Parts: sequence; C-alpha cells; structure tokens
Amino acid sequence: MSKITVAKYLQLRLEELGLDTVFGVAGNYSAPFLNTIIEDPKAKIKIIGNTNEINAGHCVDAYARLKGIGAVGVTYGVGAFSVLNPVAGSYVEHNPVLVINGAPTNAEQSKNLGEGLMASHMTGDMYSNINVFRNVTVAAEQVTGGGEAPYKIDAVLNAMVSYGRPVYLEVFEDVWRSECDAPDRPITRKHSDQCVSIAKSAAVAAADLIEAKDKPIFWAGVEIQRKGLQKKFLQLVEDTGIEFTTSIMGKSIVSEDHPLFKGVFNGNASPGDVYERFTKAGSKIGIGAWTTGKNLGGFNIWDDNTVLSNHSGIRVGAKFYANMSLGAFVDALREELMKRKEKFKKFSMDAAISNGLKKSIQVQTSDELTYDQFFTKMNSFITASNTVVVDAGFPLLGAQGLHRGKPNTFIAQANWLSIGYSVPAAIGVKCADPNQRVLVFVGDGAFQETCQAVSTQHHLKHNTVVFVLDNKIYGIEQMLVNPNPFRGKDKIDYPQEDLNKVYPYNDLNNWKYAKLTDAFGGIGLEVKTENDLDIALQQIDKYPNDNFIVHVHIPKTDIPNSIKYRTKKAGEDETLNPDWSLC
Repeated sequence: MSKITVAKYLQLRLEELGLDTVFGVAGNYSAPFLNTIIEDPKAKIKIIGNTNEINAGHCVDAYARLKGIGAVGVTYGVGAFSVLNPVAGSYVEHNPVLVINGAPTNAEQSKNLGEGLMASHMTGDMYSNINVFRNVTVAAEQVTGGGEAPYKIDAVLNAMVSYGRPVYLEVFEDVWRSECDAPDRPITRKHSDQCVSIAKSAAVAAADLIEAKDKPIFWAGVEIQRKGLQKKFLQLVEDTGIEFTTSIMGKSIVSEDHPLFKGVFNGNASPGDVYERFTKAGSKIGIGAWTTGKNLGGFNIWDDNTVLSNHSGIRVGAKFYANMSLGAFVDALREELMKRKEKFKKFSMDAAISNGLKKSIQVQTSDELTYDQFFTKMNSFITASNTVVVDAGFPLLGAQGLHRGKPNTFIAQANWLSIGYSVPAAIGVKCADPNQRVLVFVGDGAFQETCQAVSTQHHLKHNTVVFVLDNKIYGIEQMLVNPNPFRGKDKIDYPQEDLNKVYPYNDLNNWKYAKLTDAFGGIGLEVKTENDLDIALQQIDKYPNDNFIVHVHIPKTDIPNSIKYRTKKAGEDETLNPDWSLC
C-alpha cells in the first residue's frame, strides 16, 4: 500500500467530499497542513485567512449552509477557544463544519507531562482542547501518530456528513508530515437508517388529523434545507394544494414567489394576515421547523391540532414517533394524502388571505429614518441577485418581511443568535456563491463585535454591502428586560427614573462607521433620511464591484413593528416594580 503524509491524507479526503475552501487563522501548529495544500499545484482547495477566529467560524458556518460542508483551521488553545462560540452556533443550527486544530508536538507534550514545561498556548492538560469541543461536536478525535490518522480522519468526516453537524480533528504538529496509508477506497458516507415504518405510521396519523380538521397549513422549517428536501417538500405542497408558511429560520428555503406561500410565521412577531391565517388553520403541520424563541415570538404552538416533525421525531397531537427520517415522512405523508385526494376541496383557506411579504409595509414618513421605513425601501431595492445576511436583534425582526423569490438567499443565525454573525458570514456566502451580491443588515452593537470582516471582504474583492443600523444602543437587550423606553406615547412614568430610559450599560460608543472604509477599504456612505437612503442605493448600483459600509442612523428608541407586541407587557425588570400598571 502506498504511503502519503497525514496532511495529504486529510487534503485528499476533503477534496473527495467536494470541499474547495478552508477558512481560518494560520498558526505554526497547523502550518504543515496549510503548506501541503499551497505546495500542491493541483490542489482543489484554496485557503482564505480571516482577521480572527470568531470571524472565521461565522464565515465557515454560512459557507457550509450553502455548500453542504465547511472547514476552518486554527491553532491550539488561543485559536481553538476563540472559534468555540461560532462552532457552538453551527452545532445548534445543524451546520456540518470541520474544525482542524494543530497542537504542540509529541515532544512538547512529553515535556509538559514530565517537566511541567508548557509550550505556547498550552493549559497544562493535553486534553483541554478536545474535551471542550466534545460538547459542541458529534465527533472529536486527537491524532498523535501517523498510523492512527486514516481511521480517525475518516471517522470524524463520516460523522460530519452523516449527522450534518460540526466535528473536531486535533493533529499534533509533528504528525502532519508523518506517513500513513493512502486512501485505498472512497470514504464511507454512512447515513443513519431510521425506521421507514415509523415514518409511515406517523404520516397516517398526520393525514387522519388533516382529514378530521378543516383548513390545514404547512409550517416549513430549516431542516428541509439542511437535509436537501426542498424538491420533496414542493412536490408535497403542489400535489396536495395545501398552503404553507415558513419559520424565520426556514425563510427562503423555497421561493417565496410560490402561489401557495403565505408568509413567514414567527408567532406574535408575524404580520397580521399571516398570524390570522396560521392561527385559524384547523391543523398546523410543521415540517422540519424548530420551536425556538425567535421562531415563535412568545407564541405557544402546542395543541392537539399540531404536527411537528423535526430532530428525527414527530409529534402528532399527544402522540410521539421517534427515530424517524424527515425525508421518509414527507414521502409517506404525500402518498397518504394523495389516497384521500377527493377530500382536498376543504383543505384550501379563503383565497382572500394574502402573502404578507408581497405588499409593502405601510409606514408613516418622518425626517428620521425608522426601521420599518428602511426595510420597506430595501424590499423594493433587493433583487434575486442579492443574498441577504441578517444579524440578531432588531435587524432580524425588521428584515423578516423582505421578499425572497430565489431560494437560499436569506441567511440568519436565528437560533444561536451570536451578535456579529452577519458581517463575517457574508464572506462565507460570497465564497459559496460568487455570483450573488451580499447585502448585510446589522445593528451597531453587533457590527462593533466583528467589523474587521469588512477588511477581508475588501481583500477578497467582494462587492458586499454592509448596512449598519445605528440606534446607538443594544436595543434588543434593553427590550428584553425593560421595554418602557420604546413605548412612545404609552410610556409609563415611573418614580424610579432608571425604568424610564435606556440603561447606561446598553449605550454604545458612537463610531463614525462610514469612515472605517478609510482603514479597511471600500466605500463609506452615511444615511440619515429616506432621501439619503435613495441616494446611497443609487451609489451602490453605480459601483457594482465595490464593497460598502452604509451608516444608517435610526432613532434611539425606534423599534420594528414586528416586535411592538413586547411593549404591551411588562419587561423582566418591570415585573419587580409595584408601579407596573400597563393595561
């Protein structure tokens, strides 16, 4: 059997899986792997450096959403622990990412154990890195010698493909150049064989519920995209004629131009007509939709008329079916419903219910630019050639009404909600789909976390546009604990003055965001009014190959209409105050 280096083995296996990009921050412990790639003139993988490991992690997460897998390379300790937060996000949101961590050599590990001499970035525990990542991966391996490398590498890659979630591979620095057996057969891509008979039983129960109730609706979620089931889902919809909504995490998994699409259902944060359509449905059939706080906006979806199929299980009312393939369930449900096709006439809701995304939000104009004014304007600006990447907080809630006719063009970390995700994620999106121009909507607090990613965008000659929505505070954090400052004319005048204004720890330093392009590269613009925004959008169209930072001023206590429901009830701090009296 022929021999190759461990670094070459990993390169070949990643290329076999179709990977074409490794993101990360170089370090000496992982340099032999990176050098193996750049020394190979036939390498199918390119290496893209990032300004820090957090940015690299968010970048690869977005890339993996669109390409199917991703890889990020870091160095021991300081690099690995920095990328932990983004990897946790990939774990929670089911994105297949490989973490490649270079570690100190065997000799350095021995000196640490025997003499207490710690090399760079060591904690003193040779398992400190891998033990941390075991909590946010589905497989983690430490490679200490060439002989064990092939089966350990194959094991983590197989787990990544099978479960669609992150894995971790740690390789000692001196092992990268060690010899191991070359691959002698294709990598095994084993997928879990979940019980088809259970899926069929669940489908019969779901069809019985649909038949017994009037006006069903599908609630499509992110698992449809993660598991590549878009075509199957659309076939189910079109053959049955049942209308559908998506969750905010599942937004744009299929085209929102579809005639049976009725909007994004986000619980209490939904548009009024979408909320009415969903709540009046006789049965609600969740397919791959997750019940998270951001998906539901405080809405309780559980009742006897609900079906939820996700996380390898399905709940039909009070019944639960475990170990189920979502794809098998979609197939079985379609087959079962087609047997009952004569009863489909009662499945359709009143045609007067409209798709809430296809009409502009009616907002009052003012000298200052509000969230709703901004996103209404953006809805008429964005096209199918744009992919939208949205950060957590008010931007996500404001952007949920943006119409997306092209599938997979709305990216948001809507479950893990690490602020700052969007700006580096835009790099991953652009690398995965170079023909798209990425538009980023990010709050000022989130932008301050990861703004260096704009430097990478410029370095890579991306034409990304970053809209920084600057309200000068951590708005969503204030809203969660005390929404009183956002109530406008309904604001309560508390004797305790702190409850009447934004808490000082939520105030942000006021940056001149448009000036950052002087350092990072690109074009900076500043927007204060709707007319300013019109001019800025003209400039963006005029320079289609340039990257932009657009500084958008938003009033400090303005909020998107979709979250105003939160001002109607007490915040966490208000419930502790005896003067709380809001009706």
